[in-house]
Amino acid sequence: MYTQQKNRRNMTLTETLRHEILTGRLPPGTLLLQTELAARHGVSRIPVRDALQRLAADRLVTVIPGKGAQVVALTHAELAEVFDLRLLLEGDLIHHAARAATPEDHAEALYQLRKSDLEAGRPGWVAGDWDFHRALYAPARRPRHLALIAELRDTCAIHAARYDSLTSETARWLADHQAIYDAWAQGQATVAAALLTQHLQDARDHLLARMP
Repeated sequence: MYTQQKNRRNMTLTETLRHEILTGRLPPGTLLLQTELAARHGVSRIPVRDALQRLAADRLVTVIPGKGAQVVALTHAELAEVFDLRLLLEGDLIHHAARAATPEDHAEALYQLRKSDLEAGRPGWVAGDWDFHRALYAPARRPRHLALIAELRDTCAIHAARYDSLTSETARWLADHQAIYDAWAQGQATVAAALLTQHLQDARDHLLARMP
């Protein structure tokens, strides 16, 4: 029982830190000292250490032995590489998904599209964006493929959270989403993949152009 309670507390701390990283409250390069985090969250250093190790496994932080960790901060070239991988993986996955999607899948993706439309431009918009994209990819039934994409998207989200200019293009991104959904729901796999590729390329170029 004690072990289960400890694991729940550690997971809660992990998810709290993950949320703060992905929403920009802990920007790229931020030092996460065990002593400071323990004091802020009212826990000992052990659950802090465990949480940081979990985040390191997800490639959101780099562990500093004996001290804590640092939120990942990619260079321009490294972030470009992450987007290149996303282009390959997401384009391939949506192609498979569009061919396999059922009417129930279409309904779920449409629900997530409308939900993300409402959340766009607000704090936490990254989560809604991912919910929509994940609904598009889910019919492919490729969990390992999807997990790789989720990890890469989180890496991009760390950096996207720093740039409010992304929300200035909200109408553009939403129009992209609608076009991608329409092609996907009609089973036009090649068209959906091409539209998604352009969508990701535009997001990449917008973000990279504003990096230091």
